[in-house]
Parts: sequence; structure tokens; C-alpha cells
Amino acid sequence: MRLMAVMAHPDDAEIWCGGTLILHAEKGDAVRICSLSYKGESVRGKEAQEGAKRMGCEVEFLGLKDTSIRDTDEAAEQLRRAIDSFRPDTIITHWFDDMHLDHEATFRVVRRALVCDFLVNSMDDFNAFPRIFCCDTYASLGLHGPFKPDRFVDVTHIWEKKKAAIKAHESQILSLYIDMIDRQCLSHGKAAGTKRAEGFFYLPLFGRPDDGAPLGD
Repeated sequence: MRLMAVMAHPDDAEIWCGGTLILHAEKGDAVRICSLSYKGESVRGKEAQEGAKRMGCEVEFLGLKDTSIRDTDEAAEQLRRAIDSFRPDTIITHWFDDMHLDHEATFRVVRRALVCDFLVNSMDDFNAFPRIFCCDTYASLGLHGPFKPDRFVDVTHIWEKKKAAIKAHESQILSLYIDMIDRQCLSHGKAAGTKRAEGFFYLPLFGRPDDGAPLGD
């Protein structure tokens, strides 16, 4: 698998899907994080590089401004080039109903970039189009209701590694995020019949069927 997590901010991958990224990296899959905001030389960029290292992932930055991510042709073209260079078969990104404006905008940039890439590269083959999974959000609540995952990834045995990756982001409010995501993973774990899990749901963009390839296994 070639897995790309397209996130608004440098710590989002660790928080919302870090366990899943760790599992795939440990399997030997190619895993890359694309942070729409910040640059690698910034404080948060350096923290993201350390977090990615702890997860066994690559990370790149598009350098957009925090709190000002917008669904524009320019942002989508930047992301399209990043997607085209990595050619993921699976993408994890934010939920379209996320109440954080940067998160919602990131989903829209992903959609716009994939539409452009699809028209250029995948028109004759739906299976060449990546699978898209949306990740959880704050308190699992969106603008129009709760987040309802249809896919769970057991992160019980790598929970400490996920926490260690989050802790790389020393400039952030670590206790708040770790407590929040612990409660969410415990809740998803209960739904999945395990101790801790990350939750996602599959988004059939362009009607691309889910081929059933495992996420996290």
C-alpha cells in the first residue's frame, strides 16, 4: 500500500490517524504525510518531522498559512503535484463536516486536487483513483451531527507509539490533545470490540468502489 495522510496542520496526522500510519509503516508500506500549512524550517515543521520520524513516515509541507487554508485552484494544484509525485492508492484526510475551518477547507482542497488529477490521469481506470478515508474530529462532532465511522483500526498495541509521536509537538497543548484522543480511541475501541481504535469512514469519491483492501491490517 502507498498511504498518504493529507492534513491541515503539522500535528493532525499524529492525532487523528497516527496509529494507522504507524501500523502501515511497520508493515513496510510507503507512508507520507502532507501538511498543507507551515514549512519544514518552522518550529511546527520541525516538530512534524520529529513526529513523522517516530511514526516511521515521510512528511512534506505545502506552506499555506495556518487558520487561512482556502479551497483555491492554487492550493489544489500544489496538492495535485504532491499527490502525483507519490501516487498513493489510499488517502486519509479530514472529514468534510469538520467544524474546524482549516480542516473543512483541507477536505475541499483534497477533493479539488483529486478531481484535477483524475481528469488528467485516471479517467479510464477507476481503480487507479485512490481510496479516500475521512478521519475523526474534535469530540467526534461535526457541523451537522456526529462522526459515524464504518472502518476501525485497532491501535491498542501501538498506543504508546502514537502518544510519543503526538508528544513531538511540544509547542502544542499536549495534555489536552492526548486526553481527548485517548477518550475517542477508547470509544472507537468499544465499538470495534477492542481496547483502543481509530475510526474512519470510506468516501466513494467519483463512485470509486472500496476494493476491501484492509486499512491498518
